[in-house]
This record gives sequence, structure tokens and C-alpha cells, in this order.
Amino acid sequence: MDDPIHESGERLADLLDLSGDGPLYRRISDALRRAVDRGEITLGTVLPPERTLAAELSVSRATVVNAYERLKADGWLESLQGSGTWVRRPDPEGEVTDAVSTSRLFISEQAQTPAPPPVRADDDIVDLSVAAVMGSPTVVEALGSLTPADAAALTAQHGYAPAGLRELRDTVAERMTGQGLPTSDDQVLITTGAQQAIWVLARQQLQPGDTVLVESPTFPGALDAFRALGARLIPVPMDEHGARTELLEDLVERLGPRMLYLTPHFQSPTGTVLPLERRRQVAELAQRTRLAVIEDTTLSELGLDEGPVPPPIASLAPEAPIHTVGSCSKLFWAGLRIGWVRVPEGAVLRTLASKTVTDFGSSLLAQVLALRLLEHAEQVVEERRTELLPRRDLLCRLLGEHLPEWRWRRPTGGLSLWVELPDGNADEFAEIAARHGVAVVPGPALSVDEGNRRGLRVVYARPEDAIVEGVRRLTTAWHAYAPSGIRPVSRLLV
Repeated sequence: MDDPIHESGERLADLLDLSGDGPLYRRISDALRRAVDRGEITLGTVLPPERTLAAELSVSRATVVNAYERLKADGWLESLQGSGTWVRRPDPEGEVTDAVSTSRLFISEQAQTPAPPPVRADDDIVDLSVAAVMGSPTVVEALGSLTPADAAALTAQHGYAPAGLRELRDTVAERMTGQGLPTSDDQVLITTGAQQAIWVLARQQLQPGDTVLVESPTFPGALDAFRALGARLIPVPMDEHGARTELLEDLVERLGPRMLYLTPHFQSPTGTVLPLERRRQVAELAQRTRLAVIEDTTLSELGLDEGPVPPPIASLAPEAPIHTVGSCSKLFWAGLRIGWVRVPEGAVLRTLASKTVTDFGSSLLAQVLALRLLEHAEQVVEERRTELLPRRDLLCRLLGEHLPEWRWRRPTGGLSLWVELPDGNADEFAEIAARHGVAVVPGPALSVDEGNRRGLRVVYARPEDAIVEGVRRLTTAWHAYAPSGIRPVSRLLV
């Protein structure tokens, strides 16, 4: 193991964003924690002495001492006489493992958290929080197509099929093969949504205290699964191209993780597409180190702009322990609750055993409907593009007109816009927005260790009139909330 990194006072001072309200020592400690969350300061890094950092920040030594002491009390720093102060993570013991991140997104049909009444009592909440689509005409037709003969064929057997219907597995395998990932039907297991697929893989691989590398922000259901199993979560920072894979080598060497979770196709919530070279880095790392990878492709068919998407990561290292997860939820309808996982050859029986003890098999009726929908997948892809593209562009235009100080990048696919507030706290603003009758998801709900404190997920998978009214209410809420001294900045649209 290499010697620990010693962070210089000058570089650390450059990393820390001390804007905001509250005592200076608290802003310093919060900024240090955010830098760790983003991966800019890695675990084990030795921080500069209090006096050195104080000089770089032009504050008193006592202020930095108080900031360090606050982080020590919370378990983020540790120190030893003669060895300095270094970065660590709070112990996982005692952490709440309930499904807080996901459940708070679905507490009601209209909002992700219990909210005070909107400004006008007769207003409904405008829901820009849940990243899900309604059934398209093709979906509605398929759902109504099940006949008595279909039901009779199913009920002529006992109904237990842990791996899933053979016909559905064949179809999924053919689609994966067509996407550049050669797959046999024996490698495909049907699950009750992508959430169960992630849970089964995590349960199979992880023991309490094991380390999992996770994009931050990310899909909250994955965070819930890992936390419920007692895993130690480490964020992988992201940029405009997705997960910063150049950091993985160091994280794997230092932390010895058991698993990596990535969403390379139109990542939720940022909409980024991981470039081919970064996919190669992940594939090579998994092949060489045997790091288990969950590649979540549930949004892969929701591309809105023209242009090819790179092949799945698993196709770049066929022998690596890379598990590719898919689902009917994002393209067709979340209520169908049918997903799948493609596992490497040699891991099929073990994964099937983990799935079997979970539920003995997913609903056969839902699988028949999923099979029929997949027969019309290309038609539904076009329906979704026709539906979502103008909604994405409308949301971008309205935010640019009414909230020009907010920053975002126009996603090339997916269901949501990832917005960065110029100041303030996303949790606080989401509460204010709810009081003004609009629901959005604050970044900490989608993040490891509640990072991304200025991030918001704003979903555009809603009708145009809801988007217009939602932005109007967001604008009113922002004017009521915005911390003093904010100056407009150029929005980032690509």
C-alpha cells in the first residue's frame, strides 16, 4: 500500500466552497465533507495542520480547529499525536437502513415528501419528482390483449418459474445480442423490476461492512439496497461525461471494494452517457481485479437526440464479473414490475439460487404482457421520443427564461434534468417548493452521504401544461427562498 496522500493547505483551500449562511467553522466543515463526497479528497488523506489551512483561508486557527473537531465528532476525521489528522468515513454501525431514499419519493401519488399545503388550498401539487412514464397507446393496447386462452395456457402449469418464462428470456437475450452483448437465454434471469435485480445481486455479493463504489448522484433504489445490507458506500464523482472512471484504480487499490454500481446509459438523474473509453476502463478493471460490477441499463432506450450509444460495458470484457440489469419500467410502464439481469457464464446457478429464495419467481401474467410489449419495443421507443423530446426542450427553455441563475446541461436522453442551484441548500428549497405547490427531488436524496446539496432532479416526463405550471411555481418559490447576494450566472446548455 502506498504512503497516504498529504493534502496541501493551498490546494485544500481552493477546493472548499465556503459560500452560504451560518458560522464560518460550520461552513468549512460542510465544505470539507462535500469535497470528500465528490471524491476530490480521498479516504486516508492527511489534512494540513490547522494553522496552515487557517493561513490559506485567512481565518483564525480556532475556526479551523472547531471545523476539524466537528468532523471528528461526526466520524469523518481521525487524528493521532504525531501522525496528523486524516479523512475517514463514519462507522456504518447505527446507521438507519430503512428505505428512506426511495420511499420518500413515493409517499403519495403526487409528491415525494409529506409537504405543507400549497399556497392556494385548491391547488394540486405539480409533481416534477417521479421519473416514470404513463402508458403509451401501444402499451395500453398490449395490456388489454391477454385472452382466456393465454390465461389457460399459463394456469395449466403450477406457476413457479424462478428463472422466468423461457420465451421472455429468449427475447431479452436476442435484444441484448442485437445491442452488441452476445447473450444466451440461460444467462438471463427475469426479476420483479430492476430494483429486485439489484437487490439479488447485492445480497449475493455483499456482507455487512463491504465497500460499494456508487455514482453520486444516482438511483436511490440502489442506495437503499446497499444500505439495507450494511454496505459501506463510497461515492464516485461525476462530470459532464458521467462517472470519473480515472479515479477507480486508486479507489479500488485503497479501499478494496466488493462492488461497483454504474448507470452508463442516460444516467439518472444527470442524463449523461458514459463514453466508450471510460467503459473500456471499467471493463478492464473488472476483468483484472474481479471487481463485481452492476451495469444498470434501464434507461438505455430513452435516447432523445440522434446518435449511437456505446455498447454495454459487459460486451468489452466477456469474462469479467459484470452483471447487466434491464427493465420494462422506464420504456413501457413502471406498474408492470418486470426486469431482468444478464449474468456472466458460471454465475447463473448462484444468482438463480439468490433469486429463488426471494420470491420463487416473478408474476407469469406480467411476464406474458412484457413479452408482448417487447415485440413492439421499437414502436414504443419512437412514441417515447415523440413524447419526451418536446417536453425536455420546453423545460430547458422555461428554466432559461425564468431561472437563468440555475445551471444544468441538456441531457441527450432519460427522464430528468439535473439542476445546480447557485446558492443555498436543495433540501431547504425543495420544502419551500412543496409549500408553493411543486414537488422536486433534492440532491441529497439521490446521493451517498447526502451530498450534492445544491442539486435538484426536475423530471420532464409530464404533460406540457404541468411543466409550464411547475416552472411558474418553482420560480415563485425561488424568489421567496433565494439567499441574498445571489447574482445571475450564465446557464450551461449543450
